[in-house]
Amino acid sequence: MTTKARKSRARAHRQGGYILLAVMLLITLMLIGLAVELPRISQQIKRDKEDELVHRGKEYATAIKRYYHKAGTYPTSLEQLEDTNHIRFLRKRYKDPMTTEGEWRLIHPGEAQITIPAPSNLPGTNPAGTASPSPTPAAGSATGPAATGAPAPGGQMGALKTQNIGTGQTFGGGPIIGVASNSKKTSIKEFNGEAEYDRWLFVYDPRLEQAQNGGGGVIIASPRSGGAPPGGQPGSAAPGPQSTSPPSVNPTPSPPAPQ
Repeated sequence: MTTKARKSRARAHRQGGYILLAVMLLITLMLIGLAVELPRISQQIKRDKEDELVHRGKEYATAIKRYYHKAGTYPTSLEQLEDTNHIRFLRKRYKDPMTTEGEWRLIHPGEAQITIPAPSNLPGTNPAGTASPSPTPAAGSATGPAATGAPAPGGQMGALKTQNIGTGQTFGGGPIIGVASNSKKTSIKEFNGEAEYDRWLFVYDPRLEQAQNGGGGVIIASPRSGGAPPGGQPGSAAPGPQSTSPPSVNPTPSPPAPQ
C-alpha cells in the first residue's frame, strides 16, 4: 500500500470519528432537553385531565338539577339521568378521567358540606334558601316529605312519574345529589382547600338555587366532616352563611326558574 493510500484511509477514519462524536453529542442534548421538558408536559397533561374532571362532574350535577326540576326529587341511579320515560337529562355517560375503571362515586344526602349564602331579603323569598319553613329550625327537627308535606318518592312528581324507572343498580342507596372521582391522588388545583380528587364533590342543592334567585345550584363541595348524620338526613340550617347538606327529597322549593 502506498503512502498516499494510507494517508487517505487515516483521514477517512478521523472524519468518521468526528461524525460519530457529533451524533452522540446531539443525542445527549436531546435527552437533556427531554428530561427538562418531560415534567412540564406531564403537568400539562395532568392539568388537562383535571379540567376534564371538573367539566364531566358538573355535567352530572347539572343533569341531576334538570331531573330535580322535572321530577321534583333526586334520581336514585345514573341510568335515570340517561333515560327516564324517554327523557334524557345527561347527554352521555361520562367516565371518571382520573381512574382506569372510569366509575364515579355517588354522593348522597348528608355526605356533602355546603355553605348556604345569606338571605337576599327579597319579598316572598325563603331566608337563606333553607328547606325549613323558618330560617332557624329547631335542632333535631324533621326534614324531608314528612316535615314539609311534600309527596314521597315513587308517586307523581310534577309531570314525571318516578316509580320503577331506571334499571341500574343503586350503589349506596338513596337519592343521588352528585358524583365524585374515586381517585385519591393529589391534585394540582384546589377546591375548598381540598387537594385530592375524591374530595371534590360535584353536587346540586336546590337551596343554593333559591338563595341565588333561581340561578346556580351546582357547586364543587367538600365531604361533610364527621360523616353523614343519623339516618342520612341533612343537618338543620342556621341563619346566615352556614354549612349543611342538601335535602334527601323535594323540600317544596319555590317553582324553579325557567332554564
